[in-house]
Amino acid sequence: MTRTLLTMLVLASAGKATSLASLLDLAAKSADREIVALAAVACTETVVETKVNPKDKTEERRRQTFDYLVLVDTEDGEMAITESRVEQGKPKNAAKPLLASTGFSTIILILHPHYQNSFEFSDLGSIDEGGRQWRRIGFEFRPGKRSPSVLHTGAREYPLAWKGEVRMDENTGQVEWIHASLGSQLSEIGLESLETTVRYGPQAGQESADWLPAEAVIELRTRHQHWRNVHTFAGYRHFDVVTSEKTEVAKKP
Repeated sequence: MTRTLLTMLVLASAGKATSLASLLDLAAKSADREIVALAAVACTETVVETKVNPKDKTEERRRQTFDYLVLVDTEDGEMAITESRVEQGKPKNAAKPLLASTGFSTIILILHPHYQNSFEFSDLGSIDEGGRQWRRIGFEFRPGKRSPSVLHTGAREYPLAWKGEVRMDENTGQVEWIHASLGSQLSEIGLESLETTVRYGPQAGQESADWLPAEAVIELRTRHQHWRNVHTFAGYRHFDVVTSEKTEVAKKP
């Protein structure tokens, strides 16, 4: 009887799911690794901006293509992310964007060691999708903490208090999907809702195991307006910065 009980306890222990703390540690390492990987490549970003009327019909649509890369600065213990976006074949009198949506490729910073303490996390169990099992982690911004995202409107900046869900491989830490929303946080400026879904995946032709942004969908609503922006990232390629130094000996007069 004792042997049977011990066997049952061992089996139960072996089947126990990875703890939330272990998942967050794995996610932090993965996010750090993937931000470094993203800063080492350039890609082609395509943005389709759509303005939608109250009947969910398209009023206006624009498509732009950019040479895209991310610059990361971690001096003095702080982290600064800068996006470089150069439009391909940009006309002389290019129209302003319907909705400027940038920075969503790096929303994985929610899991990064630099920002993880800014969020409350919860274990939402597992889900099967695409023939694989993904671990679901819920997150919600802690008021007063440092946010990885900022909304610019006019001369003002609003730190964004994201809440949502991450889906990741609990064995590798690879993040497949992040969904985040704001609800009515910025109702004071007429913003009713802001949501984003960002998908990550392995890049064709790349030997690295790192997963990089593949698509980011942004939905923003005010009382009378609705915008939908879809960013796709493809053609990732490593780039090198080459510098040269030349020393010349001054000629005698």
